[in-house]
Amino acid sequence: MIRSQARVGLWALLVAVAVCTPACKRKTPPPPPAPVVATASASKAASYAPPPAAPDPVVPASAESPGAAAYADGGAPKGYELAKVLDVMDQDEGAAVLLVDPSGTIVLPIFVGGTEALTIKLRLGGEHYPRPLTHDLLLSLVKELGGHAVKVQVDELRGDTFVGSVFVRTGTRVLQLDARPSDAIAMALGSGVPIFVSKSVMLAAGARREDLDHDPSGDALGKHKRGNPVSL
Repeated sequence: MIRSQARVGLWALLVAVAVCTPACKRKTPPPPPAPVVATASASKAASYAPPPAAPDPVVPASAESPGAAAYADGGAPKGYELAKVLDVMDQDEGAAVLLVDPSGTIVLPIFVGGTEALTIKLRLGGEHYPRPLTHDLLLSLVKELGGHAVKVQVDELRGDTFVGSVFVRTGTRVLQLDARPSDAIAMALGSGVPIFVSKSVMLAAGARREDLDHDPSGDALGKHKRGNPVSL
């Protein structure tokens, strides 16, 4: 009897174990989803933005600078006429530079100091002083700085003093510099650029060439003296 009960109990235990085993089996949790790893190319593609288009290059405005050829005979500025150095005449104080108009009949005497007269005389004769004079140094300085003279002018007569100007081109700029006519004439002869004289100045201070030619004493020239030779 006891064996029968034990046998029944054993079978009941086996049945219970058999039934419980599939139900009580530990469930394995599903694997977590694989993380999304962005590749380098995908990351770059997502974060890359094309650069903005480059603006059109700015082209600086350039000024058309007249060259020396633009000031040849016949190209005088309005109200001016081309003049040439006729001669340099020694005076009691300094000298007189004689500018002659295109017709060769009107002469403008400009009284200058001794140093300016020497420079003008040398350049008029195609000669050079053994050592550089002031105007030689000035032209060398302008050249070394990348510029060159374009023309010179005798612009006006203020009281008894002539007023002139020198035009220097550097790059695309043409600079007009206030100058004494004596210095301007010396620079013009040294650099081979034209000399222009205001017609109003020639009319006010010019003399007939024939009057000067027939006056060996120089009195006619003295009557046209203008300004202090040192200040011209």
